[in-house]
Amino acid sequence: MQSLTLSPELTSILTVEANRTGKTLSTLAEEWLRYQYQTLRREQLAFQTRRFWENHTALYARYPNQYVAFYNDEVLDSDEDMRQLALRVRAAHGNLPIVIAQVTVEPVIGYQMRSPRLLQDRS
Repeated sequence: MQSLTLSPELTSILTVEANRTGKTLSTLAEEWLRYQYQTLRREQLAFQTRRFWENHTALYARYPNQYVAFYNDEVLDSDEDMRQLALRVRAAHGNLPIVIAQVTVEPVIGYQMRSPRLLQDRS
């Protein structure tokens, strides 16, 4: 287990809130950090998705109707099978906020977050 040192000011704020909610300081701090991390991930994925849409024409020219793993204006991998692509990308790149989407004639404005672990558990 890792140790984390917080400033006295933040420790005081967390302690008051932990007492108010009946949680331990550690539980509350972990909940807050998880929430912040999830917020950051949503923002990162939204940014990557916007970049995917902005690059759609070039992507379609090269990867028509294929699924691509798109991150930082690059296609990391592609496949006709989204599940196989997701599993490979997760194994190779870990938990990066990578957009995995099919490159169709018209861009699909919207996305879903999928977990390769959940997809893998179906097997």
